Amino acid sequence: MEFKLDDLRGQGLEAAAQHYEEHGYFVVTGVEDAVTARFRPLLAEKLDTTLAGLDELFDPDSEPVMLPVEVRQRLSRVESTPELVHGLLTSLEPVFKRLLGPIAHVSTTFHAQFKSGAVPAVDHGGYKGGGYLEVQGQYLLHQDFTGAGIPTSPSALTLWVGQNSCPDWNLRLYPGSHRHGLLCNQWLSLEDPRLTFLGAPIDIQARRGNAVIFNALLLHSSSNPGPRRRVSCDIRFFPLCGFLPTDPHVLGTSPMADLRDAVARPDGATLRAPALEDLAFLGQGAIEVGVPPCSILNWANYLQLYLGGDPAAALPHMERFVNTAQGVDQPEAYTSKFHVREVHLSGISRLRTALQSLDATGSDLQALDRRVASLAGQRATLA
Repeated sequence: MEFKLDDLRGQGLEAAAQHYEEHGYFVVTGVEDAVTARFRPLLAEKLDTTLAGLDELFDPDSEPVMLPVEVRQRLSRVESTPELVHGLLTSLEPVFKRLLGPIAHVSTTFHAQFKSGAVPAVDHGGYKGGGYLEVQGQYLLHQDFTGAGIPTSPSALTLWVGQNSCPDWNLRLYPGSHRHGLLCNQWLSLEDPRLTFLGAPIDIQARRGNAVIFNALLLHSSSNPGPRRRVSCDIRFFPLCGFLPTDPHVLGTSPMADLRDAVARPDGATLRAPALEDLAFLGQGAIEVGVPPCSILNWANYLQLYLGGDPAAALPHMERFVNTAQGVDQPEAYTSKFHVREVHLSGISRLRTALQSLDATGSDLQALDRRVASLAGQRATLA
């Protein structure tokens, strides 16, 4: 479903949020100036050209070309500059506050995709060890959260921005797959027969001036390879996540009140989860009872117990998040890489200062102080 950027307020934003809750994605139109153009100076720099020169390079009907490995390397990890981050957070603040809550991390780099030429399909091995072929090759099916090497957040979202318009090299999504838990630690073929329970996927063509927002658990890939060139960028946004070393951004002027409002709102699990994750890192909230297997809320419960200093009690909640009935991996595939990981206390402490400057209540700050102390003790024990 498509929503105009200018309409993402009030009822329009709520309609987009409910579509995101059910299907795990939506398309935003009319973002040429507010979003698309913000990436272009960075892409021009990495491609060693001018802004005007990008138009020729981004022409979908231009001759297919295999970029040199050093150019693919530059495009595979482009720095998310402060100017880019500020511009995106400003342009899309109502969307981020509704889908992620008032606290947001932004990935320090973004991916630039330059799909063109005869390049084999790739998985996460397409990065350094594979010559950075993921820049130009067809991505296999994966979930962003499960494919990561460290725990981040299943409530994260990806902003996928077409830099040109092209009928080839579509973004393939499985609507609703985000509601089936952890499906695949490994990357899957687009023809994998184990995916039939998800129903038919959809393919979204890149359109300059359009963007796609999708959940970190949504199964996706690139599809429909062809002779024409597709250029896109994708950047990730997370709720408060102590596993990330970066400082989060605070959206709005009343983050704690916004979090309490978010928890009280009668949302589904996908929209409710980010606030619960935030509160877990801030020493607030409690265990959610009656959470079914595979629900994203299992991760919030995991965080509550793990951050509270009881990794053994937390582990079953991570295991319940794994879809062992319809997925392709057993819990060990995830617990072995996600469980008992470092929490970056300095970022939480800096967030405390930011919340204090925004007139957080004394009780909120006292709870945060207790959680910081708990994490420090837990870190020492695990070390």
